Amino acid sequence: MTKEEIQEFKETIKKTIIPIVQNMTEEQIRNIIEIVEKEHTNLPKGFGEMLYEQIIVMKYKQ
Repeated sequence: MTKEEIQEFKETIKKTIIPIVQNMTEEQIRNIIEIVEKEHTNLPKGFGEMLYEQIIVMKYKQ
């Protein structure tokens, strides 16, 4: 990914996912990501873990 794509990805997480996960536990977040990964087998390997890490960093950064 380019720097611009990474920044856009982070902005998308901040705008769409963070408001939803603010009141969720880390376990709940991980469970949802696992469900999405199972339903979307075309996602790149490691995408869910990377997404989880970004969500946790952004959630506690605010």
